[in-house]
Amino acid sequence: MLIVAILTLMAVPSHSQTGWTDAFARPKVAVVLSGGGAKGVAHISALRAIEEAGLPIDIICGTSMGSLIGGLYAIGWSTDELDSLVRTQDWTFLLTDRVNPESIDIDTRRIQNTYALWHAFTTGKANRNSGAGFIRGTNLDHLFDQLLEGYLDSIDFNTLPIPFACVATDVITNTEIDFHSGYLKQAMRASMSIPGVFSPVRWGNRLLVDGGLRNNYPADIARQMGADIIIGVTVQGDTLAADDITGPIDLFMQVIDINCKNKYRDNIAMSDIVMHVDVSGYTAASFTADAIDTLLRRGAEEALRHRDELHALRDDIAAKRPRWNTQRTVSPTSSDEEEEKATYKLTAPPTPLLYNPIVGVAFRFDNEETGALQIGARFPFHWGIPMEVIGHLRLGKRIQFHAEQNLYPRGVTSPALSYTYFRNDIDLYADGIRTYNSKYNQHRLAFMPINSRFRKYKLSAGIIFDYFDFFDPILSAGGTAIVIDDARFFSYHFESILNTENDYYTPTRGIFFTASYTYRTDNLISYLDNPGISEVRTIWRSSFPLSSRFTLSPCLFGRMAFSHTDIPLPFANALGSYQSLVDQQLAFPGVHSLTFVDPLFVAAQLRFQFNFHKSQYLILRAALARQSDDINDLIQFIPNIYGFAIGYCYNSFLGPISADLGYSTLAPGLNFYLNIGHYF
Repeated sequence: MLIVAILTLMAVPSHSQTGWTDAFARPKVAVVLSGGGAKGVAHISALRAIEEAGLPIDIICGTSMGSLIGGLYAIGWSTDELDSLVRTQDWTFLLTDRVNPESIDIDTRRIQNTYALWHAFTTGKANRNSGAGFIRGTNLDHLFDQLLEGYLDSIDFNTLPIPFACVATDVITNTEIDFHSGYLKQAMRASMSIPGVFSPVRWGNRLLVDGGLRNNYPADIARQMGADIIIGVTVQGDTLAADDITGPIDLFMQVIDINCKNKYRDNIAMSDIVMHVDVSGYTAASFTADAIDTLLRRGAEEALRHRDELHALRDDIAAKRPRWNTQRTVSPTSSDEEEEKATYKLTAPPTPLLYNPIVGVAFRFDNEETGALQIGARFPFHWGIPMEVIGHLRLGKRIQFHAEQNLYPRGVTSPALSYTYFRNDIDLYADGIRTYNSKYNQHRLAFMPINSRFRKYKLSAGIIFDYFDFFDPILSAGGTAIVIDDARFFSYHFESILNTENDYYTPTRGIFFTASYTYRTDNLISYLDNPGISEVRTIWRSSFPLSSRFTLSPCLFGRMAFSHTDIPLPFANALGSYQSLVDQQLAFPGVHSLTFVDPLFVAAQLRFQFNFHKSQYLILRAALARQSDDINDLIQFIPNIYGFAIGYCYNSFLGPISADLGYSTLAPGLNFYLNIGHYF
């Protein structure tokens, strides 16, 4: 009898022919999630509907965004958690290589908040393809490290709480790569690497990109994994008509969408229930809060239309009625197609994303200087002692070239040597009236043997040589020419900076503090046979969130120059806008043009910031100050300068777009200032 039973069991057809493993076992249910970028957030609503229908999920397969949602669900993330995840992420940050400002040193933070566009690239063989996409995916990698905690080692994906598989494409051989084991993070990262947008994942001789190019809806993989029933969710929209393709981006997305049609119809045909989410009006890049909310809602609406089918399937499974898709099988493939498909395992973690050369571009406009463009680069070297070279070129009414070399020997300091060339063309104001125009060249050579940089703190000290070449006389508004002789200065400089603010332009919490002391001479000892000029500058600002939208930022700041002679014009105290035209300039509300004040200047300011919509802010500033040329007079601090301003700021991808209307006792009438782009 035992032999008869064994032979009987051997004669039972497998699931690949009949759909169910046997007539008495519960059928395996697979969920297949298509690729689609931002549109893929709709998968979360569909998964929730499947749960609410009481259906089991035994297998999950996905491509691109479907691999992200499916992979997280497979390791135990709930649909509520996934919903919260996609709603709360800062996608404009995630889909860039910008670094969290709270996790980088102060100098890197300043560079990052200067360039609207920057790109890292490598020349080494191991990482030569890391620059093959506009985005290297650094922030996505960091996010995956957090989301996949506990699943970062090489594992068999079939041992996950829900067995999982995802798809990528090898663009070298045009091969479909199916991931069933290895490093889950890299499999998901490869699956969603849109060519030309994200850098591909390089592994050996393979170059892996978005799986949608070969299999955007991998129902066939689910069937091969033993699925008896397939429930699919697709967010693949229709391809564009000829009249709808109006630019290179449209053309690029059309090519991607056409490639995503590979095997699509066959895989749809082998599915039992397919939810086609309406994604009209949205693209793979629609990661705005409103778009995500709409796509989640449309996913829920599509799932609701299939509620009766889902409930019927649940009842059939409960009653063990094997009538679902029992004749649907994986379509046979030709030998050529078999060769173009491979199961791939990422058997070792990739080369870490080390610091690489960076090239950046910045541009801005304001109604004081008009337009400006800056190109910068940062290169690391490993010649005995690790070092880096930083440089930038600024073009506009003011021209600037800067080159800096930093050494990184063992220890807490990184000595820096730099050269900066300035060609300035600056209008000077008094009482709101343009009084002079100054054109000059400035050459600066600085050596900072003490240059310690930490994540939020910097300490530097060294010597600076400045040479001023006033190639044109200073012209008054009335046309009078004032000739200034060229000048040389040797300065000893000390500076300390602490920055814990959570945002560069619109902080809602944290402290910014800087204090510097400079001793200026013309011969390393004295100035004009008198003691040198001493300059002290400090800024303290603290931001307190009064609510989720309202922030209060009190600020104390000032600059004092002490000298036995007249202060040289290049180092005289000056007020102006946030855009710094000269080193000694301080921002003061209501002052938008470079205005000189007395050598001793101290001020207090209150800044009110209201985040009324997404990245848009209403900002109010009010300040009072005291200027004097006598320290005894200054100590009384009876304000003799007032200023206030009301402004609007939008933190865009290209930098802040802001408009400011203010009044100050230093200038008559209301003053308007418009800025577009990062300050540099």
